[in-house]
Amino acid sequence: MNPARKRVIVDSDMGWDDILSILALMKHPSVDLLGICVTGCGETDLRWGTTIARTLVELGRQTQTRLCAGTSTPTGYGHTFPQPFKDDMNSVMGLLGPLTPAIIPDTDTRHAWQFLADTLENAEDKITLLCLGGFTTPARMLDAFPSARLDRIEEMVAMAGAVHVDGNVALLNNARKEWDQGPAYATNHGAEWNVFVDSLAARRIVGSTIPLTLVPLDACNHVLLGPDMAEAITAVDPLATLAKRILLRKTGSHNEGIPVPVFDPLATLVMTGDMAGCQSHKAYLDVDLTENDTDNRCGTTRVTDTGSRKVTIIQGVSRQVFKARFSAILNRTMAP
Repeated sequence: MNPARKRVIVDSDMGWDDILSILALMKHPSVDLLGICVTGCGETDLRWGTTIARTLVELGRQTQTRLCAGTSTPTGYGHTFPQPFKDDMNSVMGLLGPLTPAIIPDTDTRHAWQFLADTLENAEDKITLLCLGGFTTPARMLDAFPSARLDRIEEMVAMAGAVHVDGNVALLNNARKEWDQGPAYATNHGAEWNVFVDSLAARRIVGSTIPLTLVPLDACNHVLLGPDMAEAITAVDPLATLAKRILLRKTGSHNEGIPVPVFDPLATLVMTGDMAGCQSHKAYLDVDLTENDTDNRCGTTRVTDTGSRKVTIIQGVSRQVFKARFSAILNRTMAP
């Protein structure tokens, strides 16, 4: 491992945007991808999310990257993406079958939260955590390992929350009839999905002392998906080709019928430093846990007057800068 490179562990629900993020990390010149922790609380079911992660590690020849599975059980409430949406993500919109190699790497036998705690305990250099799904895994680490070496976390960067803008739970729920899961979802205009899927875990992390940078919808809404992002990828290696196919499907035959930001890849480039100069501010945050069927606020991220430490909130970003940097990374020559 090169100590000058960021040592990164990704916690992911293995949705389409998570995959794009991991593909970029595999080609990034300044990142050592130490591990991928898969959570079943999010866009994919745990079995298929783990299969996707194993496939990506093999595709990218990431022999040093450890794979660990988490849990499908959130800390509370039982919020979940609509199953038809998850079914589409479980197959990577139909792309998984042709990709799956005959031999794929084994999954670490440890639970994801134990892997995190063990890695921090044995780390000689600081570790960066990139959270691209709910916060179930790191929250479980805090609960199961109260003496975990949090001082060895350089930073946690998470695509999560909607601080000064509307959330996207109701937006997705109401976009298609088959995605409708009832009034608790249909009336929730404040929460963002990565917080909503495990609101208790999100509150646990927001209230911890871990240095935290959020890339919420406030920033993501500036970087909407478009076919031009696929067109900018010109490399033809397996990683770039998969990224291009995902972008084409998500903006074409598998579009959601609503404006969709890039989500996780933006948080990934914030973490790597490729979005330097973007607008940010610091604030104390909390997560609302009020659940009802008339005006559901559960999972809403809100600014408060006090807290354990201030959170860095990315507020304004450039779509043009993101597109240029993301395509440049994926167009790099794939390591042998």
